[in-house]
Amino acid sequence: MAPKSRFTRLDAFTKTVDEARVRTTSGGIVTIVSLLIVLYLAFSEWLDYRRVVVRPELVVDKTRGEKMEIWMNITFPHIPCELLTLDVMDVSGEMQVGVKHGVLKIRLSPGEEGGRAIDIKTLDL
Repeated sequence: MAPKSRFTRLDAFTKTVDEARVRTTSGGIVTIVSLLIVLYLAFSEWLDYRRVVVRPELVVDKTRGEKMEIWMNITFPHIPCELLTLDVMDVSGEMQVGVKHGVLKIRLSPGEEGGRAIDIKTLDL
């Protein structure tokens, strides 16, 4: 069998009218190329679906109307407590400057002395 007749049998894009139905080599080649493209796209989508992507980000769900509690423990060994403030900005751009509710500032002794708490100051509204 000649290669031309093999591609002719694979032509999926023949004419719909019986009198005009002609299988061609170019139609068979288009069928094979289309099938390969579809298989490649399906396989690449399946690989993308199976891929695990880890993004270091935090998404806060505010749909329930509740405020989320966030606990932080940050030590600044060489900055006085009076200079520290807390500013919060969410993804939508809403800015809260100078947050004081629920903030606890603890003055520590130097590390050579054990880093124990000297003064505890609670900031409230």
